[in-house]
Amino acid sequence: MTSFGKMDLSIIDYQALASKDAQSTRTPLSLKERSRLYSALKDTGFAYLKHPRINQATIDCLFGHTKKFFAKPLEEKIKIKGELEKGRGPSQGYSNPAKLAQDPKTSDLKEFFGMYYDEDTEKPNQWLEDEGSKAMRKDLVAFFESCHIVILELLSALAEEVGLPPEALHPYVAEKNHFIACLHYPGTKADAFQFRTRAAAHTDYGCLTLLFNDSKEGLQVMTRNGTYEYVPRIDDCAVLNVGDLTSRFFNGILPSTVHRVVQPPSTSTDPNAEIPSRYSLAFFGHYNLSTLVKPLDALVSESSPAKFEPIEAGEHVKARVRQLHVAGHSLRENSGSVVQSQPNSVVSASA
Repeated sequence: MTSFGKMDLSIIDYQALASKDAQSTRTPLSLKERSRLYSALKDTGFAYLKHPRINQATIDCLFGHTKKFFAKPLEEKIKIKGELEKGRGPSQGYSNPAKLAQDPKTSDLKEFFGMYYDEDTEKPNQWLEDEGSKAMRKDLVAFFESCHIVILELLSALAEEVGLPPEALHPYVAEKNHFIACLHYPGTKADAFQFRTRAAAHTDYGCLTLLFNDSKEGLQVMTRNGTYEYVPRIDDCAVLNVGDLTSRFFNGILPSTVHRVVQPPSTSTDPNAEIPSRYSLAFFGHYNLSTLVKPLDALVSESSPAKFEPIEAGEHVKARVRQLHVAGHSLRENSGSVVQSQPNSVVSASA
């Protein structure tokens, strides 16, 4: 197996970042941490977010729900089979590329359950009706709301760092068009990775992503020189990364960085070695579908012209879905250069 290093990401303390004094004024510690957040994301597009509003006990509980869900027979899970949302993005319900892709032999080695805002009555989420699924629903809905608040705070911090009011970007996420993916990467043999990955190289489409992993490793992020480095799990931390549209708002200063999920670094060179299953929980923050995304005026000048044309958030998501998961084209960076050929996946949630 090729040797990869570990990425040295900044650890941002969310509680410090969000802190205020008795007069609801930002504390010096908060201002310092907000500046550290901006610098970290400017450098790599990724950071660890320590002690967000979601504690480890909550994550452990959610992993318990998802493990029970994925342990159900395929014929049970397939009752809520998801379909790609035209104009919205990933599918609600259950998806399994290894079983459902046009060519399962090259699909991602994963399955997932996805949900949007649960109060959306026009495009309702899909749920099984057993008691365990009802408990899973209740706790995922609470998790969704907590993550939304975290996204608002992070957007405030980023806006303030470029001289904008803290709520400047809040209206663009008011519709809560976010997406949760409960991901399971089943146990397999080492040789299964010869032509496949657990999640092929990609950037995230939207606003900001919060990723919670179990103890099994495998997440890799592309460095500036085009190589990959592992991003290990750290207790009480989420992995935070910038999505395509936030990168556009910030005129490319905050990069939307390519990442993937592969076999863990400790894998034996024996092709018959057992690779244990892996679970992760991803909250993909998204802007309202109708949001017109263009570089912020504060970041555009004669010496630093706009690097992106305006685009509706929903149109960008549709284009990415068509490119990566319908047409099966190669993933391209914002510059247009090809990063890596994509397997024939039928879903877009990967982390």
